[in-house]
Amino acid sequence: MNRPRHYRLTTFALLVAALGSAHAEDTEEVLSTSGLGHGDEAPEIIAMGFGDVGYISKDGSSEDGFAVGQIVAHINATMGDSFGVFGEFSMSARDSDYHTSVERLIVKYDFSDRYKLSAGRYHTPIGYWNSGFHHGAWLQTTVSRPEVFKFGSKIVPIHFVGALMEGLIPSGRLGLNYKVGLGNGRHSNIAAAGDSGDINSDKAWMVQINAKPVDYYGLNMGLGFYNDEIPLLNGTDVKENTVSAYAVWTKESPELLIEYLHSEHEQVNDSSVNGDVDSWYAQLAYRLSGKYHDWKPYVRFERTRVDDSDPLLGAEGLDYDGSILGVRWDFNSYAAIKAEYRNEEFDGGGRENNFRVQVSFALVRM
Repeated sequence: MNRPRHYRLTTFALLVAALGSAHAEDTEEVLSTSGLGHGDEAPEIIAMGFGDVGYISKDGSSEDGFAVGQIVAHINATMGDSFGVFGEFSMSARDSDYHTSVERLIVKYDFSDRYKLSAGRYHTPIGYWNSGFHHGAWLQTTVSRPEVFKFGSKIVPIHFVGALMEGLIPSGRLGLNYKVGLGNGRHSNIAAAGDSGDINSDKAWMVQINAKPVDYYGLNMGLGFYNDEIPLLNGTDVKENTVSAYAVWTKESPELLIEYLHSEHEQVNDSSVNGDVDSWYAQLAYRLSGKYHDWKPYVRFERTRVDDSDPLLGAEGLDYDGSILGVRWDFNSYAAIKAEYRNEEFDGGGRENNFRVQVSFALVRM
């Protein structure tokens, strides 16, 4: 049933209020009076909130104007040294309504640094950006995510519902880590995850290995593989194999992010029906020094190409070229203003220019 707008706003406001006040309660007393928590360590809760407001101006378009970005709430609860729960909830403005969503909900148990098991709803660990930057525009340098990783992307499954094992690989100063996941594949709406169950018996699986060398602070390099079989609405099944590679250096001066993804899609009953997707972006930012330390100029280039013959994405019109030039001003420890000029082309439709300004912020409650 569709809820009225004021109902959704009230529900989300109550949720954020509850997260913010959760730690103010005497948790141990609450647990003891309910008969729970005897001999257990009371949860330690950290609540965070994010939001942004922006303005966009497009050449020859009537879409100019102000917009409220995503309102996001994070809650992280640790119960002892090994067990924890994390939740991320968002509210997004639509044309005439607001959409609320559970973005991530993860329960996790750490057996050791080498073996950490979790289950729930994740941002799929494909490449770097998707699991490195989450909802909350303040967390990322730029106004928006790369087109390939935008929320609602059809090129990669942004969300993943399942189980994940991760941890350290003994490797000395090389700092190797691994992630192995198994879960539900894409939904019949290929931009959505299978939150309430998989739509076929073939589970999606993934593996990622990355290196964070001790001698090079902020350096992170990784390789990953994702596999799924997707039943389409026309009755055919498509195999999906995605290889990802990235190298990032998040040292602030500089900040360098480079990613490449290659996907192969093949119709299960007819291997002659197939196609590839190639996508990459490169972003360079540099935080200035001295009295200009609050300023961080950046540039990003992006490109995506999808074969017309691709049985999953060929008819979606997803080719993209983009160039972005911007600057971020952290005028406060928890707030920033970003200004961007963008030159973009969507599916060969001609180049278009737009200018964006965004104020983003973070709220923290320990």
